[in-house]
Amino acid sequence: MPLLADTEPSTALSRLLPRLACPSCRSSLTHDGEALTCNGCRQRFRVDGSVPILLAAESAEMIDGFRDVAENVKLRRAFGRSPALLRLIDIIRPPHPFWYMRRKVSHAQRVAFTLLAERQPASDDPIYLDIGSGILGGANASGLSSNIRRHTIPLEIAPTAGVGVVGDAHRLPFRDGSVDGLLIQGVLEHVLDPEQIVGEIFRVLKPGAPVFAEVPFIQHYHLDPVDFRRWTHYGFAHLFRQFVQESAGVCAGPASALADMLTEFPALLFSSPALYWGVKTVSGWVFAPLQFLDAIWSSARRAHVMAGAVYFLGSKPRDGTL
Repeated sequence: MPLLADTEPSTALSRLLPRLACPSCRSSLTHDGEALTCNGCRQRFRVDGSVPILLAAESAEMIDGFRDVAENVKLRRAFGRSPALLRLIDIIRPPHPFWYMRRKVSHAQRVAFTLLAERQPASDDPIYLDIGSGILGGANASGLSSNIRRHTIPLEIAPTAGVGVVGDAHRLPFRDGSVDGLLIQGVLEHVLDPEQIVGEIFRVLKPGAPVFAEVPFIQHYHLDPVDFRRWTHYGFAHLFRQFVQESAGVCAGPASALADMLTEFPALLFSSPALYWGVKTVSGWVFAPLQFLDAIWSSARRAHVMAGAVYFLGSKPRDGTL
């Protein structure tokens, strides 16, 4: 969902501005009609339409070129001269090995996230932050109420379509206690310092505000733009230890993990990107039905031992501490 999509760009930015902060010194920002200026360190940040580009210099340098290393992005750019070919790729692409469980478990947890958000004191203009999910829609937004979707701002590291704020989650460009709820799905495995990011999430959330996060445990290495780590169920809950836990567990079960591994396994023999992705497309369709076995396996007591992905749903303590 684009930034406050029901408003004109200038109005949308003016409504968001009181929540924003300089990513370097956390001071307030002033909009002069062309750019945002930090009232503390005097850095200037450009605005692309209604989208503020709030990257500190070190963040911009780190992020620059990240997405160019993703092989699937390179291939789609190469095929970009043929829209018909791109449409064909989208048609023949197999379902994600975690698709079934995401529709089942993550949907239910986003419903629970909505209920937690609705218990918060009423706000005339709530803001919910979606870190790293790009354009809201489909599986990443199912379960959220229409009100939350309408007030959700997608934050990404690049000004792509549908993004509301460009920023680095290591230095969230929001003021302390200014965000009414936050989602971060399939992102923390791709970042340099997840502890720092979770600390930033804690800082920007209002007391009592909910957070929903999910990450892989057993999933193949994937560049989007880089891939650093995995978490067990217990390790992920520990990462969010500052928060009050509502629920935590498996959001892609053992069958999903098995489908993912078998999809990847035959394609590993091929160094050619075209052959690798071609074989992976075939194996993806062959093994995709295995994920439906999670209707049984995901409820097993030891499902977390071989889970494809895990989640955490919680809230910031109402007194701001734990």
